[in-house]
Amino acid sequence: MKIIPAVFALAICALATSPALAQQAAPADTKTISDCVKKADESGEFGGACIGIIADPCIKAASGKNNDVENSRKCATRELAVWTALTSAAAKKAKAGGFKDVSAAVAESEKGWTQLRDKLCPAFDKIEPGFLPGDAAYCRMQVTAHRALLLRRLGDAVNEH
Repeated sequence: MKIIPAVFALAICALATSPALAQQAAPADTKTISDCVKKADESGEFGGACIGIIADPCIKAASGKNNDVENSRKCATRELAVWTALTSAAAKKAKAGGFKDVSAAVAESEKGWTQLRDKLCPAFDKIEPGFLPGDAAYCRMQVTAHRALLLRRLGDAVNEH
């Protein structure tokens, strides 16, 4: 049957164009963010100050250059790749904690979170460039980073013992 290879090819195309999977996280970017989050953990902070530590300087450097809006998107997408990987790892850890209700809550919240990200963030592509540098990509980065940080805390709590 030729339908199955066609369906498989469509699925691969859909995954390849997903904003979360559009770019693989660079090891240096992952280390920078992970080190920042670890430092925040050690001082009892949430880690919110770590959001944008890759994208923001990159966006600032792209400002005023040709295609600065597109370059800003690339900067945000670059950091988004790190937070996407951290979110996935944090969700696995939270689900593995042995609490069925926590695991179910994490799985169920995935639907709502994905819907929020996919419905809200594209609105930033429709407003004046510069209002949110990186537009929808920056929004996705922010939303994904917050989810990663929350799930990390939850994962740590349910795997404490």
